[in-house]
Formats: sequence, structure tokens, C-alpha cells
Amino acid sequence: MQQWSSKVTNRVWVMGDAVVDLIPEGEVHYLKCPGGAPANVAVGVARLGGESAFIGRVGADPFGRFMADTLAREGVDIRHLTLDPAHRTSTVLVELDESGERSFTFMVRPSADQFLSPADLPVFQAGQWLLTCSIALANEPVRSSCLQAMATIRAVGGRVCFDPNLRPEVWGNPAEMLPVVREAIALADVVKLSVEELQLLSGLDDLAAGLATITGPALVLVTRGAAGVVARLGGELLEWVGPKVVPIDTTGAGDAFVAGLLAALARGEGVPAFSELPAILAQAHGCGALATTAKGAMTALPTRTRLDEFLRSGASGC
Repeated sequence: MQQWSSKVTNRVWVMGDAVVDLIPEGEVHYLKCPGGAPANVAVGVARLGGESAFIGRVGADPFGRFMADTLAREGVDIRHLTLDPAHRTSTVLVELDESGERSFTFMVRPSADQFLSPADLPVFQAGQWLLTCSIALANEPVRSSCLQAMATIRAVGGRVCFDPNLRPEVWGNPAEMLPVVREAIALADVVKLSVEELQLLSGLDDLAAGLATITGPALVLVTRGAAGVVARLGGELLEWVGPKVVPIDTTGAGDAFVAGLLAALARGEGVPAFSELPAILAQAHGCGALATTAKGAMTALPTRTRLDEFLRSGASGC
């Protein structure tokens, strides 16, 4: 199987929320864990040898300093992570039911990440990538800042990857979610969706018909869990099913997939050719699969060495 060089030449900017997850440990204690999809992706790219940088706000509080220290320790550039003295760090209470399914309670509303302003944005350069998620679109002023960042990086020759990661509960007006997310999709070069998100955005149950409604991005990826990924690029479809693993915890699988995807894309010159997709998806899937074999989200993100070992194991997609 073709494998990608570990050399990374283009910066990956990740914009959005850095969250402290409070995870139950026994009946009376909670474990403080770093999280938030954008923060997880930033760390995932860095662990794969990429150059990642975070754009966002956390509170000037103990949780905010914990997140800033965690990202910096993982090799993420945090010069555009602002510690906001007026607002608190996003904090999420994670609950597990008897079957192990997770539910989330957002304890701080609105949290510091929702107050990111256009003045917080960096100077983007050609060849760079920007990842953002829909939580960075939920309210103002972060919504305008996010849309401005997406438009600006494309205008200077960079690229945008958008992972909606829909969370209706964080929207001040949930009725705005789908129209605003569709606006963001139109500004993206690459979009990663779950089957459920595609159905919600398109109003259609059929995957192929739903894909036909996503017309802006050059590359659209629909993740289907153990059933693999469907990719559409230039009017062509590729179905990828990677090697199976025995999952322990699926918490960080989606974020790890996106990290692997971006680490691969950052080595190229923009949107890849169709012939390059199998190698890119092998890396993205490998990261997602490995993340399910350990507990936690950020803690389970694989290193480059671990990923290369997995890809060399001889497993292949189809």
C-alpha cells in the first residue's frame, strides 16, 4: 500500500472550541479531560508530525490555562489562543448510560469560544489549510469571524476543511443551524459528514441522492463507522472500507479521522487528485480506527510511528 511521507509543508489552522470534559470516574468523582473537536484535531495533526495552530478563546481561568498548557505541550502553536478574562472556558459534563452511550451537558453558555472576534484572526497564507466546525458558527461574534476566516484563507490561496459536527444545543437560535451550516459548506473545499448529518442537511435518506445536494466543495466525505467512507471528488465516487479493529471507546474516532485527513492533505498542493484518495483515506481511516482502541478522545490520538506501524501491517481498504 502507498504510504505518505512524514514530511509536512503546509500549516493547518484549527478554529473553534477547546473544551474541558468532565467524565464520570466511579459514582462520586469526575475526571478533568482536555477535549473539543477542534482541539482534538489540532493535537492529532501535531502528533502526526504536522504543523498545527489553534485559533480560539478560552477563559482566563484554571480550565482555560489547563487547555492552553495541554495544546502547547502537544506541539500546537497557541499564539492565536486568547485567554478571555470576561468569559469562562467551555465545560461539558459527559454522562454514560447503561449501554455506554454518551450524552453531553454544556455547563457554560455562552462560553469564551463564542466571543472570538475578527481581530483574533491570523494572517493566512497560500497553501495553508483551515479546519472549523459548526460550534464556531452557533452565535455571534464567532459566526462572523468563522465565515470571514473561511473566505479570507481561500482568497489568498489556502483551503478550507469543514466538519459540521452538529450540536443543536449550543445554538442560541437552533432554527439558524441548517441555513448557516449550508452557508459554511459553500465556502469549503473539503467537507466531512456523518450519514446522519447528510440526511439532516439534504432531507433525503438515500446517500447518493443526498450527496448530489452538496454541490460546493470539491471533496465530500461521508463516514459510515465500521462500513467505511464514501468519497466524492470531481463527480467520481470511491467507497473505502478499511481494516477492522476491536473498539474499546469510539469517542475520538471522528476527530482522529479528520486529523489524519488534514495531515495528509497538508502534504499536497490543495485538493488531491482522485488517484490519491486511497492513500489519503487509508491514513484518515487508520487514525480513526486506532483512536477506538484506547479510552478517551485526545489521549487516544495516534502518533506517526503508531500509524505507520498500522499501515505497514498489510491491511488494505477496498
